[in-house]
Amino acid sequence: MGTFNFLRLLLKKDSSSKKSKSSVKSDGNTTSPTTTSATSTGSATHEYGEQGRRYHDRADASYILPNDEEESDRIHMQHWIVKLAFSGNFDSPVGSMLEQGINVLDAGCGPATWPLEMAEMFPQSKFYGVDISPVFPMQIKPSNCEFLLHNLSDPLPYPNNYFGFVHQRLLVMGIVDDDWIKIAKDYVRVTQPGGWIELTECTMPDIVNGGPNMTTLMTAVGAIAKSKGLNTRVSLELASILKQAGCVNITERKVVSPIKHGGKLGELLWDDFYTMFSALRPMVVKSRPDLETPEAYDKFLRESAAECSTYKTGLIWYRSYGQKPGF
Repeated sequence: MGTFNFLRLLLKKDSSSKKSKSSVKSDGNTTSPTTTSATSTGSATHEYGEQGRRYHDRADASYILPNDEEESDRIHMQHWIVKLAFSGNFDSPVGSMLEQGINVLDAGCGPATWPLEMAEMFPQSKFYGVDISPVFPMQIKPSNCEFLLHNLSDPLPYPNNYFGFVHQRLLVMGIVDDDWIKIAKDYVRVTQPGGWIELTECTMPDIVNGGPNMTTLMTAVGAIAKSKGLNTRVSLELASILKQAGCVNITERKVVSPIKHGGKLGELLWDDFYTMFSALRPMVVKSRPDLETPEAYDKFLRESAAECSTYKTGLIWYRSYGQKPGF
């Protein structure tokens, strides 16, 4: 068993030790790049919804999905979905840099599946992860991984020109529209000249070959996100965001992934959708009161799965990466 797989097994134990803690408080100090404790520019506070799911209860938190253990499991699964969809963990030309040893930032790292795997693949490099929720491992982690509780809407607590590679993905439901360019400019600030910044997002509510059920669900999610100031089509703007932030040599790739057809990837992607739509039930039923009961809603989701298989529905992804000039 590889180190990464061993760590994945232990993460449950590490996260369960934090379940009784309702918040992680800041010590008020500025965090240095070598700090190993989970300090913050704020605190992680929570509220519980009608389904018993835990959500952010912070005025500065725009993430509309839960931040509990079930959501962490979903984000773990998303790692394998993205890796399968793009046939790898990154597109940026940083392989040789990672082998030689650089500092890498995973912005919005969640439970840290990406940096943990990358840390095993590239032991000469140092991986830093930041997230608004303390769902990353605080104790059980490789020596070349460090994690920090931090809201990306605030300036990153790292010096200029510190990272050779900055990686961010799947924050379409976590960053308000007005903050994208500001955050990208901060990524450029902390990236060394010649370093790379990579962004990966899916497009919502647009899907390929969507049937009536999936169109209903995706439209509802899009409306919910828009009401929170989120830009569900930001994936179409990633290259432009990197350019406005000051990057050069920008490359973009579009991928369409099957939902509930086409093999393992399609099955994983539907499982991800099912978990997400289940969490959003209280919001979705506001536009579909006929689905208010859990039984009716679950039946609708099962019918949606069959619909995806019949229609050959697909999810649209975009990945863009660019280089900081001055090299």
